[in-house]
Amino acid sequence: MIVNSSDPDYSNSRIPNFKHSRPFEHQFEFYQNRDRDILMKSPTCSGKTDAFLISFINEFLEQRNNNKRVRCLYLAPTRLLMHSQFENLRNTLDEHKIRSVILEGGLSFAELFKKLLENDFIISSPDIIFYLLLRKRKTQHIELQYSEFIKHLYSIVFDEIHLFETYTLVNIKNLIKIMKNIKDSLRVHILSATVELSDILEMDDFLIIDGKSKTSKVFVRADGLNYLDIENVKKFLEDNDYTKETIYVCNSVDRAIKLNKYFEDSAILIGKMWYENSSGLSRDELIKDNLKKCKEGKLTFTTSVFRQGVDISLKRLITEEPLCSQDAIQTFGRCGRHDESEFIMLTSKSPIIRRFNSDETVEREEFEKILAGFFIPAQYGEQKRMMKAMWYKLYTKTRLKDFVEFLITEDMKDSFTEFRDFLPDVSFRDPLPAVEYDDLMVGLFDVLKYKDAYRYLSPGGNSISVGVLKDGGRLRRREYGRARKEDLPIFTLVSEKRYRDTEYWNLELKLRDLGFRVNAKVGPLGKYHYSFVKSKKLLPVRKSFEPIVFFG
Repeated sequence: MIVNSSDPDYSNSRIPNFKHSRPFEHQFEFYQNRDRDILMKSPTCSGKTDAFLISFINEFLEQRNNNKRVRCLYLAPTRLLMHSQFENLRNTLDEHKIRSVILEGGLSFAELFKKLLENDFIISSPDIIFYLLLRKRKTQHIELQYSEFIKHLYSIVFDEIHLFETYTLVNIKNLIKIMKNIKDSLRVHILSATVELSDILEMDDFLIIDGKSKTSKVFVRADGLNYLDIENVKKFLEDNDYTKETIYVCNSVDRAIKLNKYFEDSAILIGKMWYENSSGLSRDELIKDNLKKCKEGKLTFTTSVFRQGVDISLKRLITEEPLCSQDAIQTFGRCGRHDESEFIMLTSKSPIIRRFNSDETVEREEFEKILAGFFIPAQYGEQKRMMKAMWYKLYTKTRLKDFVEFLITEDMKDSFTEFRDFLPDVSFRDPLPAVEYDDLMVGLFDVLKYKDAYRYLSPGGNSISVGVLKDGGRLRRREYGRARKEDLPIFTLVSEKRYRDTEYWNLELKLRDLGFRVNAKVGPLGKYHYSFVKSKKLLPVRKSFEPIVFFG
């Protein structure tokens, strides 16, 4: 199958400082309306990033000539995308003498605000704005600094917003309200693939711009291969001479690491957590180094992080069968961005093999619909009332109550009253219990996936963790085996509270010396993955449970 580019849809107008002679219609529309809040819904490879960047640069240069300062906060869903975009944008920003920075982890309160206030283009994740609301540090300056930073912003950009899970999207919606309440003239620019966001965002607040893409041909095919067998994958890559100028997307971090070690000098692009820093380089430096090798054409092994917006020129992309339609479309979206390329899916589904290996030629938009048809999208079951309750809980904890108070409604308060005993800790992303691991946060139940890793857990940590994992880097070096059910520790039940007449409970548990609370489905022993014992009973009772975030 061959996937063709879409119609160019070029505008006859010009944008100052635009790198092409003519912009797309949707890019010019964005530029014309840059003083408004915009939601640009556009396919992959349609120049969404260029649209906001050139609009910002033109505004920056115009205001600098008037001795005024313009600042942009660019927020991305993953660290890999942050680094990739920073590499792509830095030369353009430097050309116009725009001070820029990417915010790394581990910054002190003072260092963070210094970078926020000194630079004009700041790349980060949305967490940074949220966590400032939860700072435990006692200082009379935090409210002033938070307000001053937002007041000096010209625009805030949420890129690839469709890649955030529902929980984070609801938080983003409220963060936008908080920032707009401080500065009504702040431009909010949201960039998204052509997915429906009306259940999350208040669409009437935005000018909606629909775009089209212009890409090179992509040659598509599917191969029936058992990619769970590492030896099969090695042979497939070697027999087909795919050992260079190839990006291989794995569904497993373990598989990506094993393949990377087998192919000498190959690159690996995975989550920050899994980089070994035995070379003396920091994990952020290792990400940059591997991204550079990938761009140079080295055989690259990666995971779902690559799907999320990395913009590089590639010759061949091989992907294991994606888990949902959004993953499939985002993976395909990396192809054809600069030159003709191959897209190869490894699958066990014969209908995909027949369709992809046909002689037909289709347009990009049509092919993305074909992909969506083969994969069922992920579903989210969070209850909106619990989300409202979470924001009331945030209000009770933050030192910046003046910034949150206007958001609070009686509905939120009522929801908080209903769910008070069933709310997880306030956090921006996954609110399940987490432990501190060097400068990272790792989900407690992610640690338990590995045999004996829990033995290295101890109390302590910071205000948003339940403990510390101190294993000398064994987890990062992948020295544990996968835990079987019989390898899992047995939790001790301290207290429990049931939500109405349902299978949902809030459990207070202990694991060794760690104590924490978690929402869970509870059933008889053997029904769910984990188990606990009611130790206060004369005859100890064991039950099983599965941790969840929200009920529904």
